[in-house]
Amino acid sequence: MNRSRYRMKKLSRRTPSGRTALLTKNKKPKQAHCALCRKPLAAVPRESRAGMAKLSATQRRPQRTFGGVLCGNCTAHVIKTRTRLQSGVTDETTVPLTLMKYVKMLKA
Repeated sequence: MNRSRYRMKKLSRRTPSGRTALLTKNKKPKQAHCALCRKPLAAVPRESRAGMAKLSATQRRPQRTFGGVLCGNCTAHVIKTRTRLQSGVTDETTVPLTLMKYVKMLKA
C-alpha cells in the first residue's frame, strides 16, 4: 500500500457531467509546538513544505531568538537563566537539563 495516501484527504465532488468523482487533497500538517512546554506556537503557520517555501522568511516564523522553536515564555525563561549563570547568581547544577540545551546554544 502506498503510504503517501495516508496524508490524503478524500473528498467527493460532483463533476459538470453529473457523475460523482472522488478527489484526494493533501492534509495540513499539525500545528507547531514549543519544544519545552508543548504549547502551540501562535506565529507559525500550518503549511506544507511547498506552502512554507512560498512564504517570506518573516511570515514563516518570528524573527527573535528561538523563533519557531520556543514560545515567548520559555524563551524569556532561558534568557533569564543564561544571564543568572553568567552573573554567578546560580550555578549549572541548579538548571534543569531540558533548559540547559538552549542555555548553551545562547552562549555560543
